[in-house]
Amino acid sequence: MKIKENGETEIKRYWNVETKPNTDTFEEAKEKVKYLLTDSIKRQMVSDVPIATLLSGGLDSSLITAIVANNKENTLTTYSIDYEGNDKYFKKTDFTVSLDEHYIEEMSKAFKTNHKYKTISQEDVVEYLKKSLYARDYPGMTDIEASLLWFSEEIAKDYKVILSGECADEFFGGYPWFYRKDLNDRELFPWINNLEYRQNLLNDNLKGEINLKKIVEEEYQNTINELPEADREKKDKRLFYINMTHFMQCLLDRKDRMTMYATLEARVPFADTKLVEYLWNLPFDYKYNKDTEKYLLREAFRGEIPDEVLDRKKNPYPKTHNPKFKEEVSKLLKERLKNPNSKMHKIFNIDEINKLLDEEDQNDILPWYGQLMTKPQLIAYLYEFDVWLEEYQIELEGI
Repeated sequence: MKIKENGETEIKRYWNVETKPNTDTFEEAKEKVKYLLTDSIKRQMVSDVPIATLLSGGLDSSLITAIVANNKENTLTTYSIDYEGNDKYFKKTDFTVSLDEHYIEEMSKAFKTNHKYKTISQEDVVEYLKKSLYARDYPGMTDIEASLLWFSEEIAKDYKVILSGECADEFFGGYPWFYRKDLNDRELFPWINNLEYRQNLLNDNLKGEINLKKIVEEEYQNTINELPEADREKKDKRLFYINMTHFMQCLLDRKDRMTMYATLEARVPFADTKLVEYLWNLPFDYKYNKDTEKYLLREAFRGEIPDEVLDRKKNPYPKTHNPKFKEEVSKLLKERLKNPNSKMHKIFNIDEINKLLDEEDQNDILPWYGQLMTKPQLIAYLYEFDVWLEEYQIELEGI
Protein backbone atom coordinates (compact mmCIF):
# COMPACT_ATOMS: atom_id res chain seq x y z
CA MET A 1 0.00 0.00 0.00
CA LYS A 2 1.26 3.44 -0.92
CA ILE A 3 -0.04 6.51 0.89
CA LYS A 4 0.22 9.63 -1.25
CA GLU A 5 0.83 13.20 -0.02
CA ASN A 6 -2.84 14.07 -0.51
CA GLY A 7 -3.85 11.19 1.74
CA GLU A 8 -5.08 8.89 -1.03
CA THR A 9 -4.00 5.26 -0.91
CA GLU A 10 -2.86 3.02 -3.73
CA ILE A 11 -2.85 -0.75 -3.30
CA LYS A 12 -0.62 -2.72 -5.63
CA ARG A 13 0.11 -6.42 -5.62
CA TYR A 14 3.85 -6.99 -5.40
CA TRP A 15 4.03 -10.78 -5.83
CA ASN A 16 2.10 -13.61 -7.41
CA VAL A 17 2.73 -17.09 -8.78
CA GLU A 18 3.72 -17.28 -12.46
CA THR A 19 2.94 -20.20 -14.75
CA LYS A 20 5.97 -21.76 -16.43
CA PRO A 21 6.55 -25.12 -18.13
CA ASN A 22 7.66 -27.91 -15.80
CA THR A 23 10.41 -30.21 -17.05
CA ASP A 24 11.33 -31.88 -13.75
CA THR A 25 10.64 -35.55 -13.23
CA PHE A 26 9.13 -36.71 -9.95
CA GLU A 27 12.59 -37.73 -8.71
CA GLU A 28 14.00 -34.34 -9.58
CA ALA A 29 11.04 -32.63 -7.92
CA LYS A 30 11.69 -34.58 -4.71
CA GLU A 31 15.26 -33.33 -4.54
CA LYS A 32 14.26 -29.75 -5.34
CA VAL A 33 11.49 -29.70 -2.72
CA LYS A 34 13.82 -31.15 -0.11
CA TYR A 35 16.42 -28.49 -0.86
CA LEU A 36 13.95 -25.57 -0.95
CA LEU A 37 12.14 -26.48 2.27
CA THR A 38 15.36 -27.22 4.16
CA ASP A 39 16.81 -23.93 2.97
CA SER A 40 13.70 -22.02 4.05
CA ILE A 41 13.75 -23.58 7.51
CA LYS A 42 17.47 -22.90 7.99
CA ARG A 43 17.00 -19.25 7.02
CA GLN A 44 14.08 -18.88 9.40
CA MET A 45 16.13 -20.37 12.23
CA VAL A 46 18.26 -17.21 12.26
CA SER A 47 17.32 -15.32 15.41
CA ASP A 48 18.82 -13.13 18.13
CA VAL A 49 16.92 -15.17 20.72
CA PRO A 50 16.45 -18.92 21.25
CA ILE A 51 13.82 -20.59 19.04
CA ALA A 52 11.38 -23.46 19.58
CA THR A 53 9.04 -25.38 17.28
CA LEU A 54 5.43 -26.47 17.43
CA LEU A 55 5.13 -30.25 17.21
CA SER A 56 1.73 -31.88 16.69
CA GLY A 57 3.12 -35.20 15.50
CA GLY A 58 1.78 -34.47 12.01
CA LEU A 59 3.92 -34.46 8.88
CA ASP A 60 4.45 -30.71 8.54
CA SER A 61 5.46 -29.80 12.09
CA SER A 62 7.52 -33.00 12.33
CA LEU A 63 9.58 -32.14 9.25
CA ILE A 64 10.28 -28.66 10.59
CA THR A 65 11.21 -30.08 13.98
CA ALA A 66 13.55 -32.67 12.41
CA ILE A 67 15.40 -30.11 10.30
CA VAL A 68 15.71 -27.61 13.14
CA ALA A 69 16.92 -30.30 15.55
CA ASN A 70 19.50 -31.54 13.02
CA ASN A 71 20.86 -28.03 12.51
CA LYS A 72 20.84 -26.80 16.09
CA GLU A 73 23.69 -27.21 18.57
CA ASN A 74 21.57 -27.23 21.72
CA THR A 75 18.55 -29.33 22.59
CA LEU A 76 15.45 -28.18 20.75
CA THR A 77 12.34 -27.39 22.79
CA THR A 78 9.06 -28.40 21.19
CA TYR A 79 5.47 -27.62 22.17
CA SER A 80 2.06 -29.18 21.62
CA ILE A 81 -1.44 -28.36 22.79
CA ASP A 82 -4.55 -30.39 23.58
CA TYR A 83 -7.83 -29.78 25.33
CA GLU A 84 -8.98 -31.13 28.67
CA GLY A 85 -11.04 -34.29 28.10
CA ASN A 86 -10.19 -34.80 24.42
CA ASP A 87 -8.79 -38.26 25.09
CA LYS A 88 -12.18 -39.22 26.54
CA TYR A 89 -14.51 -37.56 24.05
CA PHE A 90 -12.55 -37.78 20.79
CA LYS A 91 -14.45 -39.36 17.88
CA LYS A 92 -12.80 -40.18 14.59
CA THR A 93 -14.19 -38.29 11.56
CA ASP A 94 -13.31 -37.94 7.86
CA PHE A 95 -11.27 -34.89 8.80
CA THR A 96 -9.80 -35.70 12.22
CA VAL A 97 -8.54 -39.27 12.25
CA SER A 98 -6.32 -39.69 15.32
CA LEU A 99 -5.03 -38.11 18.51
CA ASP A 100 -1.54 -36.61 18.51
CA GLU A 101 0.25 -37.79 21.64
CA HIS A 102 1.71 -41.09 20.35
CA TYR A 103 3.21 -39.42 17.27
CA ILE A 104 4.60 -36.54 19.32
CA GLU A 105 6.35 -39.03 21.59
CA GLU A 106 7.88 -40.81 18.59
CA MET A 107 9.25 -37.57 17.19
CA SER A 108 10.49 -36.23 20.52
CA LYS A 109 12.28 -39.50 21.20
CA ALA A 110 13.81 -39.69 17.70
CA PHE A 111 15.18 -36.14 17.80
CA LYS A 112 15.79 -35.88 21.54
CA THR A 113 13.70 -32.75 21.96
CA ASN A 114 12.64 -31.21 25.24
CA HIS A 115 8.91 -31.55 24.67
CA LYS A 116 6.35 -29.56 26.63
CA TYR A 117 2.71 -30.67 26.58
CA LYS A 118 0.19 -27.92 27.23
CA THR A 119 -3.42 -28.82 28.08
CA ILE A 120 -6.03 -26.10 28.16
CA SER A 121 -9.04 -26.44 30.43
CA GLN A 122 -12.56 -25.97 29.11
CA GLU A 123 -12.93 -22.98 31.44
CA ASP A 124 -9.92 -21.31 29.82
CA VAL A 125 -11.18 -22.07 26.31
CA VAL A 126 -14.44 -20.31 27.09
CA GLU A 127 -12.74 -17.43 28.91
CA TYR A 128 -10.35 -16.85 26.02
CA LEU A 129 -13.14 -16.58 23.43
CA LYS A 130 -13.57 -12.90 24.23
CA LYS A 131 -9.83 -12.31 24.52
CA SER A 132 -9.19 -13.90 21.12
CA LEU A 133 -11.95 -11.70 19.68
CA TYR A 134 -10.01 -8.66 20.87
CA ALA A 135 -6.82 -10.08 19.36
CA ARG A 136 -8.45 -10.55 15.95
CA ASP A 137 -10.79 -7.52 16.18
CA TYR A 138 -13.67 -9.49 14.73
CA PRO A 139 -15.26 -12.93 15.31
CA GLY A 140 -13.05 -15.85 14.35
CA MET A 141 -12.48 -19.58 14.69
CA THR A 142 -13.70 -19.70 18.32
CA ASP A 143 -12.09 -22.52 20.37
CA ILE A 144 -9.30 -22.91 17.81
CA GLU A 145 -8.29 -19.27 18.21
CA ALA A 146 -8.95 -19.10 21.94
CA SER A 147 -6.68 -22.10 22.54
CA LEU A 148 -3.99 -20.74 20.22
CA LEU A 149 -3.90 -17.45 22.12
CA TRP A 150 -3.66 -19.27 25.46
CA PHE A 151 -1.02 -21.60 24.00
CA SER A 152 0.99 -18.65 22.66
CA GLU A 153 0.98 -16.99 26.08
CA GLU A 154 2.28 -20.21 27.62
CA ILE A 155 5.12 -20.47 25.09
CA ALA A 156 5.97 -16.77 25.38
CA LYS A 157 6.90 -17.28 29.02
CA ASP A 158 10.07 -19.03 27.80
CA TYR A 159 10.45 -18.34 24.07
CA LYS A 160 9.75 -15.44 21.74
CA VAL A 161 10.22 -17.13 18.34
CA ILE A 162 8.67 -20.37 17.11
CA LEU A 163 8.54 -22.21 13.79
CA SER A 164 5.16 -23.60 12.74
CA GLY A 165 3.86 -25.88 9.97
CA GLU A 166 1.10 -23.78 8.37
CA CYS A 167 0.76 -23.61 4.57
CA ALA A 168 1.98 -27.09 3.64
CA ASP A 169 -1.56 -28.29 2.91
CA GLU A 170 -2.35 -25.39 0.58
CA PHE A 171 0.69 -25.99 -1.60
CA PHE A 172 1.13 -29.77 -1.43
CA GLY A 173 -2.56 -30.67 -1.83
CA GLY A 174 -3.18 -31.80 1.72
CA TYR A 175 -6.81 -30.77 2.25
CA PRO A 176 -9.65 -33.18 1.40
CA TRP A 177 -11.06 -30.75 -1.17
CA PHE A 178 -7.96 -31.21 -3.32
CA TYR A 179 -8.70 -34.88 -3.98
CA ARG A 180 -12.32 -35.56 -3.00
CA LYS A 181 -14.47 -35.13 -6.10
CA ASP A 182 -17.60 -34.36 -4.09
CA LEU A 183 -15.81 -31.32 -2.68
CA ASN A 184 -13.67 -30.07 -5.54
CA ASP A 185 -16.44 -30.27 -8.15
CA ARG A 186 -18.17 -27.35 -6.41
CA GLU A 187 -17.98 -24.09 -8.33
CA LEU A 188 -17.20 -22.16 -5.16
CA PHE A 189 -14.84 -22.31 -2.20
CA PRO A 190 -14.95 -26.01 -1.23
CA TRP A 191 -14.33 -25.42 2.48
CA ILE A 192 -17.56 -23.43 2.85
CA ASN A 193 -20.55 -25.60 3.72
CA ASN A 194 -24.17 -25.22 4.76
CA LEU A 195 -24.88 -21.96 2.96
CA GLU A 196 -28.61 -22.74 2.92
CA TYR A 197 -28.53 -23.38 6.66
CA ARG A 198 -26.73 -20.10 7.27
CA GLN A 199 -29.17 -18.23 5.01
CA ASN A 200 -31.99 -19.64 7.09
CA LEU A 201 -30.47 -18.15 10.26
CA LEU A 202 -31.13 -14.64 8.92
CA ASN A 203 -34.43 -13.01 9.83
CA ASP A 204 -37.16 -12.61 7.22
CA ASN A 205 -36.26 -9.00 6.43
CA LEU A 206 -32.64 -9.81 5.60
CA LYS A 207 -33.33 -13.03 3.70
CA GLY A 208 -34.69 -10.94 0.85
CA GLU A 209 -31.81 -8.49 0.98
CA ILE A 210 -28.84 -10.84 1.42
CA ASN A 211 -28.12 -13.85 -0.79
CA LEU A 212 -25.17 -15.63 0.81
CA LYS A 213 -24.71 -18.10 -2.02
CA LYS A 214 -24.58 -15.31 -4.60
CA ILE A 215 -22.01 -13.39 -2.52
CA VAL A 216 -19.76 -16.46 -2.25
CA GLU A 217 -20.15 -17.31 -5.94
CA GLU A 218 -19.21 -13.78 -6.99
CA GLU A 219 -16.13 -13.73 -4.78
CA TYR A 220 -15.09 -17.13 -6.10
CA GLN A 221 -15.50 -16.09 -9.74
CA ASN A 222 -13.67 -12.79 -9.20
CA THR A 223 -10.77 -14.73 -7.68
CA ILE A 224 -10.66 -17.26 -10.53
CA ASN A 225 -10.69 -14.41 -13.04
CA GLU A 226 -7.38 -13.19 -11.63
CA LEU A 227 -5.75 -16.24 -13.23
CA PRO A 228 -4.53 -16.37 -16.82
CA GLU A 229 -7.25 -17.86 -19.03
CA ALA A 230 -5.40 -21.15 -19.58
CA ASP A 231 -5.02 -21.72 -15.83
CA ARG A 232 -8.71 -21.10 -15.16
CA GLU A 233 -9.54 -24.30 -17.02
CA LYS A 234 -7.35 -26.46 -14.76
CA LYS A 235 -8.97 -27.67 -11.54
CA ASP A 236 -5.66 -28.11 -9.68
CA LYS A 237 -4.61 -24.54 -10.54
CA ARG A 238 -7.93 -23.14 -9.38
CA LEU A 239 -7.72 -25.05 -6.10
CA PHE A 240 -4.11 -24.05 -5.48
CA TYR A 241 -4.91 -20.39 -6.16
CA ILE A 242 -8.07 -20.04 -4.07
CA ASN A 243 -6.42 -21.85 -1.17
CA MET A 244 -3.43 -19.52 -1.36
CA THR A 245 -5.47 -16.33 -1.63
CA HIS A 246 -8.29 -17.16 0.79
CA PHE A 247 -8.04 -20.19 3.08
CA MET A 248 -4.33 -19.75 3.78
CA GLN A 249 -4.79 -16.03 4.38
CA CYS A 250 -7.42 -16.79 7.02
CA LEU A 251 -5.11 -19.22 8.83
CA LEU A 252 -2.08 -16.93 8.65
CA ASP A 253 -4.11 -13.98 9.91
CA ARG A 254 -5.29 -16.14 12.81
CA LYS A 255 -1.77 -17.31 13.61
CA ASP A 256 -0.24 -13.84 13.38
CA ARG A 257 -2.89 -12.08 15.46
CA MET A 258 -3.00 -14.66 18.23
CA THR A 259 0.77 -15.06 18.57
CA MET A 260 1.66 -11.38 18.31
CA TYR A 261 -1.06 -10.51 20.85
CA ALA A 262 0.87 -12.82 23.18
CA THR A 263 4.24 -11.21 22.24
CA LEU A 264 5.31 -14.31 20.32
CA GLU A 265 6.69 -14.36 16.77
CA ALA A 266 5.57 -17.33 14.65
CA ARG A 267 7.46 -18.14 11.47
CA VAL A 268 6.02 -20.35 8.70
CA PRO A 269 8.75 -21.85 6.45
CA PHE A 270 6.28 -23.56 4.11
CA ALA A 271 5.12 -20.12 2.92
CA ASP A 272 8.50 -19.38 1.36
CA THR A 273 8.01 -17.77 -2.05
CA LYS A 274 10.71 -19.84 -3.80
CA LEU A 275 9.05 -23.06 -2.66
CA VAL A 276 5.56 -21.83 -3.57
CA GLU A 277 6.64 -20.70 -7.05
CA TYR A 278 8.17 -24.09 -7.72
CA LEU A 279 5.14 -26.05 -6.47
CA TRP A 280 2.74 -23.94 -8.54
CA ASN A 281 4.12 -25.41 -11.75
CA LEU A 282 4.32 -29.07 -10.71
CA PRO A 283 1.67 -31.60 -11.88
CA PHE A 284 -0.95 -32.40 -9.28
CA ASP A 285 -0.25 -36.14 -9.56
CA TYR A 286 3.16 -35.44 -8.01
CA LYS A 287 1.36 -34.14 -4.91
CA TYR A 288 -1.49 -36.63 -4.68
CA ASN A 289 -0.63 -40.18 -5.69
CA LYS A 290 -1.52 -43.71 -4.57
CA ASP A 291 -4.45 -42.28 -2.58
CA THR A 292 -1.95 -40.34 -0.47
CA GLU A 293 -2.20 -36.60 0.12
CA LYS A 294 1.07 -34.61 0.11
CA TYR A 295 2.73 -37.57 -1.62
CA LEU A 296 5.60 -35.48 -2.98
CA LEU A 297 6.41 -34.00 0.42
CA ARG A 298 6.33 -37.40 2.09
CA GLU A 299 8.59 -39.03 -0.49
CA ALA A 300 11.00 -36.09 -0.54
CA PHE A 301 11.74 -36.69 3.15
CA ARG A 302 11.38 -40.47 3.27
CA GLY A 303 13.93 -41.74 5.79
CA GLU A 304 14.34 -38.37 7.51
CA ILE A 305 11.66 -38.94 10.16
CA PRO A 306 10.03 -42.16 11.47
CA ASP A 307 7.81 -43.79 8.81
CA GLU A 308 4.94 -44.00 11.27
CA VAL A 309 4.91 -40.20 11.46
CA LEU A 310 5.76 -39.65 7.79
CA ASP A 311 2.82 -41.78 6.66
CA ARG A 312 0.32 -40.49 9.21
CA LYS A 313 -2.86 -39.21 7.56
CA LYS A 314 -3.35 -35.48 7.82
CA ASN A 315 -4.84 -34.20 11.06
CA PRO A 316 -5.81 -30.53 11.48
CA TYR A 317 -5.04 -28.28 14.45
CA PRO A 318 -6.96 -29.77 17.40
CA LYS A 319 -10.38 -28.57 18.44
CA THR A 320 -12.23 -29.40 21.63
CA HIS A 321 -14.44 -32.51 21.57
CA ASN A 322 -15.59 -32.05 25.16
CA PRO A 323 -19.40 -31.54 25.34
CA LYS A 324 -18.80 -29.11 28.20
CA PHE A 325 -17.69 -26.52 25.65
CA LYS A 326 -21.06 -26.60 23.86
CA GLU A 327 -22.86 -26.44 27.21
CA GLU A 328 -20.91 -23.37 28.33
CA VAL A 329 -21.10 -21.39 25.08
CA SER A 330 -24.80 -22.21 24.80
CA LYS A 331 -25.35 -20.64 28.24
CA LEU A 332 -23.39 -17.55 27.20
CA LEU A 333 -25.35 -17.09 23.97
CA LYS A 334 -28.73 -17.70 25.61
CA GLU A 335 -27.93 -15.06 28.23
CA ARG A 336 -26.96 -12.49 25.62
CA LEU A 337 -30.07 -13.15 23.54
CA LYS A 338 -32.22 -12.22 26.55
CA ASN A 339 -31.14 -8.62 25.97
CA PRO A 340 -33.91 -7.05 23.83
CA ASN A 341 -31.46 -4.35 22.71
CA SER A 342 -29.05 -6.85 21.23
CA LYS A 343 -28.51 -6.13 17.52
CA MET A 344 -28.68 -9.88 16.95
CA HIS A 345 -32.50 -9.47 16.95
CA LYS A 346 -32.21 -7.20 13.90
CA ILE A 347 -30.08 -9.70 11.97
CA PHE A 348 -31.05 -13.24 12.89
CA ASN A 349 -34.10 -15.43 13.22
CA ILE A 350 -33.86 -16.00 16.97
CA ASP A 351 -36.23 -18.97 16.81
CA GLU A 352 -33.76 -20.75 14.51
CA ILE A 353 -30.88 -19.96 16.85
CA ASN A 354 -32.88 -21.34 19.77
CA LYS A 355 -33.43 -24.57 17.82
CA LEU A 356 -29.68 -24.77 17.34
CA LEU A 357 -29.15 -24.30 21.07
CA ASP A 358 -31.76 -26.86 22.10
CA GLU A 359 -30.72 -29.74 19.83
CA GLU A 360 -28.79 -32.37 21.76
CA ASP A 361 -26.39 -33.70 19.10
CA GLN A 362 -23.37 -31.44 19.19
CA ASN A 363 -21.85 -32.38 15.84
CA ASP A 364 -24.82 -32.87 13.54
CA ILE A 365 -23.85 -30.00 11.26
CA LEU A 366 -21.35 -30.79 8.52
CA PRO A 367 -18.31 -28.59 9.26
CA TRP A 368 -19.63 -25.21 8.14
CA TYR A 369 -16.13 -23.88 7.61
CA GLY A 370 -12.95 -25.85 6.94
CA GLN A 371 -12.70 -29.17 8.75
CA LEU A 372 -13.30 -28.31 12.39
CA MET A 373 -16.18 -25.90 12.86
CA THR A 374 -19.34 -27.83 13.70
CA LYS A 375 -22.28 -26.98 15.99
CA PRO A 376 -20.36 -25.97 19.16
CA GLN A 377 -18.14 -23.66 17.11
CA LEU A 378 -21.15 -22.10 15.35
CA ILE A 379 -22.75 -21.34 18.71
CA ALA A 380 -19.48 -19.87 19.98
CA TYR A 381 -19.18 -17.81 16.80
CA LEU A 382 -22.65 -16.33 17.30
CA TYR A 383 -21.71 -15.47 20.88
CA GLU A 384 -18.53 -13.73 19.68
CA PHE A 385 -20.55 -11.95 16.99
CA ASP A 386 -22.91 -10.45 19.55
CA VAL A 387 -20.02 -9.35 21.77
CA TRP A 388 -18.36 -7.77 18.71
CA LEU A 389 -21.54 -5.89 17.73
CA GLU A 390 -21.85 -4.42 21.22
CA GLU A 391 -18.28 -3.74 22.30
CA TYR A 392 -17.05 -2.50 18.93
CA GLN A 393 -20.20 -0.36 18.59
CA ILE A 394 -21.00 -1.70 15.13
CA GLU A 395 -23.67 0.38 13.41
CA LEU A 396 -26.26 -1.37 11.25
CA GLU A 397 -27.44 0.71 8.30
CA GLY A 398 -30.83 0.16 6.74
CA ILE A 399 -31.89 -2.53 9.22
